[in-house]
Amino acid sequence: MYEIGSEFNLTENFDRKNLISFFTDKAEGSGRYIEFLRCGRDAIGFVADDIIADNTEDEQRTVFIPALSCDSMVRPFEVRGFKVVYYRLNDNLTVRTDRLIEAIGDVKAPVVLLMNFYGITEVRGYIEALRDKYPDAVLIEDVTHILFNPEKYLDKAFYGKEEYVPDYQVGSIRKWLGVPDGAFAVSKKEFIMGALTGETDFSAMRYEALKEKTEYLENGDQELKDHYRKLLSDAEDTLSDGLDPYHISDLSAEILSNVDAGSLEARRNVNYRNLYKRLSRLPLCGKAFKLLSETELSEYGIDYEYTPFMLPIVLDIDFMRRSAITEEGKNITRDGFEKKLAARGVYAPVLWPIADEAAKVCEISARFSDNMLAFWIDQRYNRFDMEQAARVFDEELSRL
Repeated sequence: MYEIGSEFNLTENFDRKNLISFFTDKAEGSGRYIEFLRCGRDAIGFVADDIIADNTEDEQRTVFIPALSCDSMVRPFEVRGFKVVYYRLNDNLTVRTDRLIEAIGDVKAPVVLLMNFYGITEVRGYIEALRDKYPDAVLIEDVTHILFNPEKYLDKAFYGKEEYVPDYQVGSIRKWLGVPDGAFAVSKKEFIMGALTGETDFSAMRYEALKEKTEYLENGDQELKDHYRKLLSDAEDTLSDGLDPYHISDLSAEILSNVDAGSLEARRNVNYRNLYKRLSRLPLCGKAFKLLSETELSEYGIDYEYTPFMLPIVLDIDFMRRSAITEEGKNITRDGFEKKLAARGVYAPVLWPIADEAAKVCEISARFSDNMLAFWIDQRYNRFDMEQAARVFDEELSRL
């Protein structure tokens, strides 16, 4: 029961952090170098520039990227002339190591991008296998989905041996909290290239959009919503695929200097557990959709090792169509179902649409791309929001 009024509840004082200093101290304490950039694709582009600058031979580099990757992870390499090769994943989003090694073959100094998807696909074992097989490989770890656990990926001891520490790590901060921009790139050696400085249209437009969204949440003005959504879209259009990496804006750096990180982590963990529990108990769980089977909730069988990013599900569109009782339901698509949820205020974005070439390489990634939705479980929300999300999801499934 949702309560308004009555006695106050006890609230704890959580851990406030200067995230810029926090990540810097973690990186430098482990003997590494860190730069704060504008966005994830700028961070990847910044790393790609460093790889090029460190390349003593004038030849095209080949980068191997998981097939389940959005274009913002791919384009920074493509615009710099890298040859992009997609590699296959297993149905739990782990790496098909044998296929990856087969794909690399005798490529000299391969660049390999690895990602811990949703905190469920530990990459340490793959790093060890690749480093042992290809000592000259350049290994990049995208830590966006495990960003708030730097004690793991920024601690050398986490990887066992010095040689198993990735050459680079990149992470998008702006995906985790309300800042106009923010990401970082970490390297085992000092960066050769520098990033651009100064305010950009991207950061300025996103700042205005985030302010307008706050106003919209207070007054519900639909025109304001349409405007801030356009601003956000226009801001993304100003990015040059990471070709011109910029440092993080002063405004975002200031915001990140005082973040209630303790509340952020605690709320995400609680929301994840609550939503996972409710979704797992729905009658159509395992039929119309499945939860990724990695996590194991304490009392419900789940013990999430990392502070969760989002909660992904995979729809079974064929089952939904077969069991549908309406004509609309018999023709439902993943995107159509996503719109039904959004119309009722539950946003579960697609992560991610992938390139046709990637889909041809990996049918599992193609299936995930075509059928996956991801629920927001972040610090903006509480138990009642998670109950509402599960309820709307259940009701829309039942209406097909």
